[in-house]
Amino acid sequence: MKIVYIILAHTNYEQTMRLFNRLNKGDVSFVIHISTTSSSQYFDDVYSALKDEPNCYFAERAVVRWGDFGVVQGALNAIDTIVEEKLDYDFAALLSGQSYPIKSHEVICETLEKHRGKQLLENIPFSEIEDEFLHRIEPHHFWIGKHHFRHPHKGGGNKLAANLIDFGISLFLPKRPPLPEGYVLFKGSFWWTLTKDCIEYIHKHVRTETGQDLIEFLKKTRHSGETYFQTVLMNSAYKDQVINKDLRYILWKVALDEQGHPEVLTTQNFEGIASSECLFGRKFNLDVDAEIFDMVDEQLL
Repeated sequence: MKIVYIILAHTNYEQTMRLFNRLNKGDVSFVIHISTTSSSQYFDDVYSALKDEPNCYFAERAVVRWGDFGVVQGALNAIDTIVEEKLDYDFAALLSGQSYPIKSHEVICETLEKHRGKQLLENIPFSEIEDEFLHRIEPHHFWIGKHHFRHPHKGGGNKLAANLIDFGISLFLPKRPPLPEGYVLFKGSFWWTLTKDCIEYIHKHVRTETGQDLIEFLKKTRHSGETYFQTVLMNSAYKDQVINKDLRYILWKVALDEQGHPEVLTTQNFEGIASSECLFGRKFNLDVDAEIFDMVDEQLL
């Protein structure tokens, strides 16, 4: 089983290297994307450590901010690198720098072998989650520098003032591009595992007029990383190959002011991690709990 790992990383050199070294077994390769918002020291350290590794490549860097299209662009840049370098692989697995394997390389390969020719991609149509549609898709989301805005303005406070602000913004805000005709929007986890031919399809799709129209539409939505790949593949012939799971162990925060953020996995979560069918966990933080890495290494890997 040949695997290419796409790692979207932005901080913590020691943890990035630990992830690389743990995954660097068998017939694997790596494409690493580091956001332009990362510190120059972090990028220099990772690049210096890995640039001479024969199975390691660096993707063109994109600006990644939480909730915007940058995270998708980082993954697309990595896909460009995979295609341009003519990498040989059966599956590509998208991971963050705070992911970590929770199954051995052998088990990962065995599991993917059972899913040969299939796409591991969590998905659900937005028609079944109307509240998410009203939050993520319907408003016109845009960014000015590091600041996120939405139009119309979110409710609350002085309604008259909000309406005046919305009217003023509408005079200057460019018209929002439409969703490509016939497309149905889907949502799901950003983290996927896809076959080589599917990766090449995405690479080609981006370069079509429809592909560009979809990107322009999603750039004006919120959390497009959890919409783009699902929408591309579930509106293609690949929809019949998609298995609706990503095999990532993630615990989501439940507090209203923190929803949308994953919990940091610690030693208290080890039992759940160990009993999971998932191949990778997210998110881990070496600065918060280093012991969980050792437990996974010693007892699971």
